Amino acid sequence: MQKWKQAWQVAKLELSISTRKIAFGCLIVLGFFPFTISNFQHYLDNSVISYDLFFILFFTLGINVGNPNYWHLKQANVYPLLMMQLPLPIKQEILIKSRFIIHFCFSFPVQFAFLIIFYVASPIAHLLSIPAYIAFAIIWLSVNLYMGTLTPISEVYPANWLFTAAMTFIFLFIFLFILSISHLIFDHGVVELSMIIARNWPVLSSAVSLIIGFAAVKAHQLYMKQIMNKRDYF
Repeated sequence: MQKWKQAWQVAKLELSISTRKIAFGCLIVLGFFPFTISNFQHYLDNSVISYDLFFILFFTLGINVGNPNYWHLKQANVYPLLMMQLPLPIKQEILIKSRFIIHFCFSFPVQFAFLIIFYVASPIAHLLSIPAYIAFAIIWLSVNLYMGTLTPISEVYPANWLFTAAMTFIFLFIFLFILSISHLIFDHGVVELSMIIARNWPVLSSAVSLIIGFAAVKAHQLYMKQIMNKRDYF
């Protein structure tokens, strides 16, 4: 816990100069909220794949979904601020944890806000009890833990435009493949499946999601450390 506190002190620097970027990203993402809420019943009736895709992207990237600067920075070989911090007398583990904290600050608040608004404003309140909806929320917030935490890793991963384009295509193909299989085999999208799981096994689904999520956070930190140790930044 002490290391996370130290990492928070490092992360506060970037967060303090990112208020406009956070506000801009929130405004863009908030623009999707009315569409997501108003089309929820249509999704349940027709199993629209794009609805599932939005949920996956949103709970993976948070406000970075609508942040063009984020995608521009991914063209660089390493995140600029992190590059400046590397020569400083800060432990590598602290720097890595600070990148995870920054990602969580760019994602969890707006995701929590969405889940609250979604429950109040959409018909899902009539389909899930409060305990079941909490389980539903945990399932999707955990997506940020085991998929969203790939974002900090991408900040140190060697990249060029061809690599970025290839990886984008591969991940998009994987997403669409999973979504297609979900619709074809179960006749439900992943959002609807997560509702069914949360309604039938709220405690089990929450526990499994959190275990996988926290294990992934730990594993992704170790993987990020391996990448940084293999690269020569100077």
